[in-house]
Amino acid sequence: TDALPLLRASARVTLAVYQRRRHNGAHGVQPGADIALYLARHGVKVEVQQNTAGPNEDVGNALLSLAADSGADLLVMGAYGHQRWRELVLGGVTRRVLQSMTLPVLMAH
Repeated sequence: TDALPLLRASARVTLAVYQRRRHNGAHGVQPGADIALYLARHGVKVEVQQNTAGPNEDVGNALLSLAADSGADLLVMGAYGHQRWRELVLGGVTRRVLQSMTLPVLMAH
């Protein structure tokens, strides 16, 4: 909800969903559908883009590449932290985006 005023004013909002393997969520709903519906109900023109991330793909870099390729001028994302040991093993999208951001990023935790 922190970004709603900015998202409403945007000509286009892409909701990028990354999964390690493609599957539907609870009750057969496409991942991201609930968020897209919420945004649409609040006046945001949103499209959902489903992406499958390979086992070794860096999702943080994939997000930044998608933002660059689409000409985005802002990346809005939730920040998520893991326990330190898990972060070392699994890496972290939040950490990668913060280290390598090439455009303004709005994060909420």
